[in-house]
Amino acid sequence: MSTRFYQAPGLSIERMIRDFENIFQAQGYQVQHFGNPGHMVVQLRKGGDFEAILGMQAALTVIFRSAPGGVVALVGEHRWEDKAASGLLGMIFFWPLLFTTGAGVLRQAGLESQLFEALDAVALQQRSDVHMGPVPPHVEAQMQQGAGPMPAGPPPQTPRSAPQPDSPPMSSPGQKRCGHCQKMNDSDDLYCSWCGTALKPQQLYCPRCKAALKPGAPFCSKCGAASPQ
Repeated sequence: MSTRFYQAPGLSIERMIRDFENIFQAQGYQVQHFGNPGHMVVQLRKGGDFEAILGMQAALTVIFRSAPGGVVALVGEHRWEDKAASGLLGMIFFWPLLFTTGAGVLRQAGLESQLFEALDAVALQQRSDVHMGPVPPHVEAQMQQGAGPMPAGPPPQTPRSAPQPDSPPMSSPGQKRCGHCQKMNDSDDLYCSWCGTALKPQQLYCPRCKAALKPGAPFCSKCGAASPQ
């Protein structure tokens, strides 16, 4: 199995799935999905060469899970499920056990890259500022902790403690603090995993001379023009 993290505030799993399914339906795939708003499973299958590669009962399977600051997608192979089967929703919580062996077969046949190309496209179509990459360690840890069976319905919300302005958490090497909620993030994060705020402030430029403005400065240091900020 392979994973990818799509980091962008407000990224909709429902829209990603709709656009993703449309791509493969146009190619003649049979598609189905099930789950709840925070945990969704999409399955794809097709006859011909597809059955020769994966087998009659196999299906390309993609799990979508909401995560702090974005969406995690997990790609692999699993048997085609009967949506009417009892307890089917519980399968989406067994991350390590869900997929059968065959990740190498998917890569060799080019199916895995085809799935991720489609996932990248639908994520970028929804949010042009989405950051795509491996699943951050703290998100992966949360998924592993939630790998056991859980009741149907949206995943429970973890209460957020109010930030303590007088004693912010100590930063460790390779991390940086969000200026809005004071939570710690990885050094290469573009958005806060806890509140979605951009971690790198947008650079503003002088409307007259186009020089870079200093953060919070009311006037341009190069020509004296008033800052628009």
